[in-house]
Amino acid sequence: MSSLKAWDGQSPPVQKHQLGKSILIQDLHLPNFGKFREKRAQQERELLFKKDLLNDANAEFATRPDDCPSHVPTVNEVIGRSLAQIGSYGELDNKQQKVALIDDDLCINCGKCYMTCNDSGYQAITFDKVTHRAFVTDDCTGCTLCYSVCPIPECIKMVERKTPHEPNRGIPPCSEPTTTVTDGKVTVHTN
Repeated sequence: MSSLKAWDGQSPPVQKHQLGKSILIQDLHLPNFGKFREKRAQQERELLFKKDLLNDANAEFATRPDDCPSHVPTVNEVIGRSLAQIGSYGELDNKQQKVALIDDDLCINCGKCYMTCNDSGYQAITFDKVTHRAFVTDDCTGCTLCYSVCPIPECIKMVERKTPHEPNRGIPPCSEPTTTVTDGKVTVHTN
């Protein structure tokens, strides 16, 4: 059904919100606390003063689709449709990878993504020192730990990686330390 393309299974698309209220100005890249909240509120007030409140052209109504499906498949038509998608690991393309993308408008700055990535992941999420906005670095491997602990639905999305991933395995093998023994003293040399 074309009207349900934006849906995620049985879940409708998530509108951007903060504390249960719709966001008037999206993509401001301002956190929702402190002096940044005051700046955001000021910009929203200015927008509302300029806006024609009686004009219903931009009014948001129910997002539920109003058309009926042309064909509802039976159970027998659905059985076995995914079998063609199953294959061995060797058939997978390892260059097709995803990374996390954090939506600034939905983020509540709880820090759960940062904590789980720091403790169990690759330390790929950092916070801006001034605005405290979370952002993902190139070290992200797409493990989805941050996605699974985020309390806000659709705040973290997994998107296609733009650059090829170079795994960071720590200290390269060619730099193993060597030891020498002179006059009974062991000296460790690092390359």
